[in-house]
Amino acid sequence: MNPFAASRALVLEGFADADKWAHNAAAAEALLAEALKKAPENVSALTCMGAVLCDQARYREAVDVLQRAVQLGSIDRNTHFNLGVALMACGTRDKALAAFERAQRFSASNETWDAYFDPQAQ
Repeated sequence: MNPFAASRALVLEGFADADKWAHNAAAAEALLAEALKKAPENVSALTCMGAVLCDQARYREAVDVLQRAVQLGSIDRNTHFNLGVALMACGTRDKALAAFERAQRFSASNETWDAYFDPQAQ
């Protein structure tokens, strides 16, 4: 299983079983960190890492990672959506809305996923 699919499976299992969340999130992050060591400019790895960081409420770190993916030219809907999630959580609403708008222009990659986002909580 590739690191993106394995990380996604860990996150989903953690969402389904709160007792597994902390362990699974850390394991997903470790898999993605290893992938980024091998290919630091892989926008799919950066996008997945951004999702994992958002899902752990580590939004400022997620912004940094996701902005790097954008700077590298990501045209993945999930990159821009996840950046919007992170920016919204950091309190930069206008930038978040711009990222959400950009996300609508792209298709989502099959390798990545979107971070959990509850707009009612904002």
